[in-house]
Amino acid sequence: MIILVSAAYNFTQSGAGNYSIEPLSLFTYIDVDGTPKDLYATVEDIAEVTLSGNLAVSRIHNKRALTENCSSEQKLDIFVAAMGAQVLAREAFEFLDNIDDEHPPRRYITWFGEYTFYRKVIVQETFRMMGIYPFSSFVYDCSCSRTDAFAYVSAYIFQS
Repeated sequence: MIILVSAAYNFTQSGAGNYSIEPLSLFTYIDVDGTPKDLYATVEDIAEVTLSGNLAVSRIHNKRALTENCSSEQKLDIFVAAMGAQVLAREAFEFLDNIDDEHPPRRYITWFGEYTFYRKVIVQETFRMMGIYPFSSFVYDCSCSRTDAFAYVSAYIFQS
């Protein structure tokens, strides 16, 4: 698999070379009672990569998300997250498109529960819609002053 790391990160200062990339293992979610809970993932493999060639890609042609009240660092974080989320949504759609209905993979059941063709269609349609409304087309407002909030989503935009 080829991943264009230079589209998300600028390695021009650190330079070409070998890197170890380890994902975060701690995730925080809000329980049904509204309490933040920690979830620890098991990291089985650390990506060992060698970077060379173009160590940064010009973002002139990439559409930036509209941001309000955001610092330069927040704007960059939003851009990188939106771009990464778009890739993940596309890959999830393609994954679902290739499921063998007779033998659904454990990965599907772990994430979405019991497999039925109808449920798969609903999940896949969700990821298809994420492609139609790219994450870079939303407005991201960084002015939230709540200390207990990591993100807030206004769902009214897509209500019928």
